[in-house]
Amino acid sequence: MTVDPLIVSRAVHFASSLVVGGTAIFSAFIVQSDRAESSLKRRPEQLMDVALALAVLSGATWLVFLASRIAQTPVADVISDGTAWSVLTDTQFGHAWEGRLLVAIVLSCVGFVGPSMPTRGLRLPLLQVALAVAFVGTLAWSGHAAGTRGFAGLLHFGGDMLHLVTAAAWVGGLVPLLMFVAPRTWSQQPPLIDCFNMLRRFSTLAAWSVTVLAASGVLNTWFMTNGLRSFLGTDYGNLVLVKIALFTVMLGFGAANRLADAAIAPHQRAYGKECEGTAAALHFGFD
Repeated sequence: MTVDPLIVSRAVHFASSLVVGGTAIFSAFIVQSDRAESSLKRRPEQLMDVALALAVLSGATWLVFLASRIAQTPVADVISDGTAWSVLTDTQFGHAWEGRLLVAIVLSCVGFVGPSMPTRGLRLPLLQVALAVAFVGTLAWSGHAAGTRGFAGLLHFGGDMLHLVTAAAWVGGLVPLLMFVAPRTWSQQPPLIDCFNMLRRFSTLAAWSVTVLAASGVLNTWFMTNGLRSFLGTDYGNLVLVKIALFTVMLGFGAANRLADAAIAPHQRAYGKECEGTAAALHFGFD
């Protein structure tokens, strides 16, 4: 079976972009208020640098493969004859990519000079969040929402942006959460109290994200279909059904973990034991 490079580059770009947004949100609202050591606080920053670089690289390959698909010519030809440049400069898709590249450059600069900048409180992390949210949310320009006109187009675009940002906060945030919690659960040293507090905060964030994801997903499906007849039996409908199934499974695991935690909490006296009891929930964003 031949793998379509356009699909692969697009998937990698979406995944890395979600990690960029999730890591920025995690750093600002989950880690920054903790008493964690500075070496652990630097890990999300390093992760965001890697994810941002991967997002820029995969975005460039996505654009080149798309230009090749449009022109029906090899990749080498669309680069040499200027077709890829025309797609970048003369299309709405390309203009969206120019804007997102600019945001990525600014976000990278903020992350690079951030440690040396005199800041108070959460100002710098909040700036990173704003830039990362813009980087993720403007992915909606590459979807069907960009072709919807009028007020309906604004509503569709807003719903897509909200869907992407909340997916980044929840699913993308699982990666830095795993990087923070895993060394504590695998080592012989007892977990710190901030591990438990972090899982609690991320659980709250995940719960709100699930609610917004469900609502924005319904809105997007309403725009993309004309009822069950154009939903069932179509590629889009099948994809949505698979997402709903995975979504349901994740909710089930999250609910089970929350009930288990509530059952054992009265018998636990040490925060370290509570942290170990809830660490398994990081895979689904719930404790």
